[in-house]
Amino acid sequence: MQDSYDVVVVGGGPSGSMAAWEAAKGGASVCMLEKDRDIGYPVRCGEAAGESGLRKFVDIKDSWVAQKITGAKLGSPSGKLVDVDFAKETGFILNRRVFDYDLSRYAANSGAEIFTKAYVKNVILNNNQESNVVLDYLGEEKKIFSKVVIGADGLTSRVGRWAGIRTQVRMKDMESAVQYSVSNIDIDPNKMIMYVGRNHAPGGYLWVFPKGDRFANIGIGISGKYSRYKSAKKYLDEFMEREYPDAAILTTMCGGVPCGKPMRNPVKDGLMLVGDAAHQINPMTGGGIVSGMTAGWIAGQVAAD
Repeated sequence: MQDSYDVVVVGGGPSGSMAAWEAAKGGASVCMLEKDRDIGYPVRCGEAAGESGLRKFVDIKDSWVAQKITGAKLGSPSGKLVDVDFAKETGFILNRRVFDYDLSRYAANSGAEIFTKAYVKNVILNNNQESNVVLDYLGEEKKIFSKVVIGADGLTSRVGRWAGIRTQVRMKDMESAVQYSVSNIDIDPNKMIMYVGRNHAPGGYLWVFPKGDRFANIGIGISGKYSRYKSAKKYLDEFMEREYPDAAILTTMCGGVPCGKPMRNPVKDGLMLVGDAAHQINPMTGGGIVSGMTAGWIAGQVAAD
């Protein structure tokens, strides 16, 4: 790890890796810092993305795709399912662990240096000068100087707060989300299922995203203004008991998803926020993979310019 870089990216998800990749391709010296031990794990995502959006940036590898999706079953408030075939667009349920790792590898192959278990503690912006990034790495406190900092550190972006950017989300714009990875369920692996309505997911929707034969991500997001009365987990558990009583729950993920407007101004002199950190999420679906990659792609080019 050097003492100084042109660009420091905080966060190793798709938006961070795209930013690091583009900045490195543009000739900048780049350092990407990820607080977790492994890029792409743990997974905090439904893992759904459209093929056309991904192909704007990468050639899609078979190892990234857990399941191709050719249609959907849409559940009405009464519970009736309506089949919809995708005429032109193919959807993917990704293996995010493999996908994220490969994006970071592309960044590394272009010259970016990547460090995991690197916990950033502060970013100090110096007007029109190099910023200081303070972190713990391998048991030591380190300080890195950088011309540009890109915050790709997720919804609760500390990088944004340190820069004085308003990162709070109004309760009515925040979805409370819970997801199970489950096996031993009877589903059509080529079709996702989405339920709407107050009985299923007030102010949001409930999803079944197949990841193969008898295996899926099943989750729910409900508006924060409703979750105070009945939790998202309670709604999801009731659905599981009703529809998939024999399912084996393998993993559980909980979190929040902002479904309002993106940040109006996610930048400061020498600093940019991208992806979830800038609330750049599709408010209809809660999806943010492609929008985050788009933001990272733009930010990386700007940082290297």
